[in-house]
Amino acid sequence: MKPIQLWPIRQYLLLLALFAAPAAQTQGLFSDYQQFNAAWNEKKYEQCVQLGVPLAKATAHPGIQYKLAECYCQTGQLPQSLALLGILAERGLPYPVEENSNFSRLYNDTQFVEYTATFRKNRTVIDKSKVSFVIKDSLLIPEGITYDGIHNAFLVGSLAKRKVIRCAGNGFCMDFTGSNQSGCWMALGMKVSPDGKSLWLCSAAEHDTLNGYSGLFQLEIHSGKVLRKLIMDNKQGPHLFNDLVITRRGDVYLTDSKAGKVWRSVQNGNALIEYAAGFVYPNGIAIDQKNKVLFVADFMGLHVIDLKTGKHTPLDHQNKTYLNGIDGLYYYKGTLLGIQDSGNQDDRIVRFYYDLKTNTITKTETLQTFRKDFIIPTTGTIINREFHYIANAQLRSLQPDGTITNPEKLVKPVILKLKID
Repeated sequence: MKPIQLWPIRQYLLLLALFAAPAAQTQGLFSDYQQFNAAWNEKKYEQCVQLGVPLAKATAHPGIQYKLAECYCQTGQLPQSLALLGILAERGLPYPVEENSNFSRLYNDTQFVEYTATFRKNRTVIDKSKVSFVIKDSLLIPEGITYDGIHNAFLVGSLAKRKVIRCAGNGFCMDFTGSNQSGCWMALGMKVSPDGKSLWLCSAAEHDTLNGYSGLFQLEIHSGKVLRKLIMDNKQGPHLFNDLVITRRGDVYLTDSKAGKVWRSVQNGNALIEYAAGFVYPNGIAIDQKNKVLFVADFMGLHVIDLKTGKHTPLDHQNKTYLNGIDGLYYYKGTLLGIQDSGNQDDRIVRFYYDLKTNTITKTETLQTFRKDFIIPTTGTIINREFHYIANAQLRSLQPDGTITNPEKLVKPVILKLKID
């Protein structure tokens, strides 16, 4: 696993996603992805196709399908390349195919020209966000954010400094917790409890003997004092608690990316109970309390989970959108807000409308695309019809061993806000 520490963090997370699948499936996916990506990087296009076909069927990830389309084109399998490009264009992907020399053999093809126009339309810039505030600490590497209504302040978690800070609306920030306070490691997803009195925080360790340890922490909102912590070690396998939601009664549901599971902690409970399993790197999680369902985003797409039974079903996008690459996920007025990457570092803020009777996405609305200050946006929080979100987490600079590459090149974290109806 040490060589992975040299790779960009999203590449690292992708491989972790493959590790989260059942053992036999994981080994095959991981091996195939490594070889597929290596073949693509080394321009061994025949091998790329051989490995990419089963991998694309297994994952249906647009980023992998796009690379496979390139390899098809380079091996002279132009109809297959066009077929994939047509699917990706129809699903709303924004890839700049006309600038990609791997498709040069198709430049004069009438169908390719039509697809190019669709891809270009999909890249239409939508810019409705404004700056909410800026954090002065460029080395923070923020990942999670929530809102503390009692103090009218934002709480922002740091991966690099392993702490949480409290920020006023004018950008003035101070420590809410100290670095590694009370055993906290990297600060990931977080939410304030319904009564506003405590912060629930997902935390994880990623290096040395503690790699694969993770914890759910409850902290007092006034002082940052740890009220409760539920820790899982790595003896039965690695964990990475990533994000969480809290019900009105105080039950907590959280995603465990490395284990491929969702855990539950009941109100005032002192244990984590396995609630649902079988995901591939589950990340964002949201709750529709009216309909008593959870939504979980993983490497494969979006899933709906019945709160009573724990049964989960993939949401069907009907080949009209893409549901992979979602980090932060939020329920809002019968819809889902997501912070999403296409697999080609084309991030967007998106709103999905869904029908639970058919478990389908009925409409996709892109709310924000293509800002210069987007450097891996991660998570957000909704306050009074405004979505405040981390625009530039700069995760690629943070390595799994905790070091930061080229720290002098990092910029100040920007929190953007976006009005939603």
